[in-house]
Amino acid sequence: MKAIDAHVHYPIGGDPLRRLIEGCEKAEISMVWLQSLGRFRGVDENKLIEDAFREYPDLIRGFGFVHLGVDDPGIVDNLYSRGFTGLKIIKPLKPYDSEEFFPYYDRAEKYRMPILFHTGIVARDPSDREYKISSAFMRPIRLDRIARSFPKLIIIGAHLGHPWCDEAAVLMMHNPNLYFDICGGHTFWIALSLKNRIRYDADPNRLLYATDTTPENFLRYKNFWEVTLPQIGFTKDEVQNIFYGNAEKILKNITG
Repeated sequence: MKAIDAHVHYPIGGDPLRRLIEGCEKAEISMVWLQSLGRFRGVDENKLIEDAFREYPDLIRGFGFVHLGVDDPGIVDNLYSRGFTGLKIIKPLKPYDSEEFFPYYDRAEKYRMPILFHTGIVARDPSDREYKISSAFMRPIRLDRIARSFPKLIIIGAHLGHPWCDEAAVLMMHNPNLYFDICGGHTFWIALSLKNRIRYDADPNRLLYATDTTPENFLRYKNFWEVTLPQIGFTKDEVQNIFYGNAEKILKNITG
């Protein structure tokens, strides 16, 4: 089954792009959305990802990192002018729905740039105190006000908001511009949450296949979801939409 992987980070070590290409070929991934982490990993990932999508425009779409409360909102204009498809946001200085962050979202809506927000618990890092990191700032509920205030903005929450997966699913029911991806280290628990919410508020038309893993693991994660999604109740058409169709719909919205 062909797939678009909506949540991949720039590989670290070895020959990164060769590893990425080989992983995609083995797993039959037709496109990856590379999510930048800015300088959190010690390099300028916006630049690395820009170079990558310029070299492989059919395979790679770039989501540029925006550090809410640190970067000027004009960074959205800059990333748009450089050809980034969307934005990646994680580790804000305040909750995502703080009024002072609205200028970033206003620009993204204007440019039809989807935003992928980290939602749920975030991994610990030595810089957490310096950047005032709190997972509470990134709960799924923090996307509700943004979705209501910017109805034309495509919003993607990562990891189905784990461990607040039920919260994420209910938000999908109320906000038609809100999607969630199903990647993360807690894949089994995300699958259980979907099983409990299917046919109620876990909308299969707004779930996105994603892995958030290394290229060497692309095939293993894809095999898991190819087996699991039908077993927990999704139809063949719904599975195809999760793997490919829903992401394709977002891309069509961008080109309008």
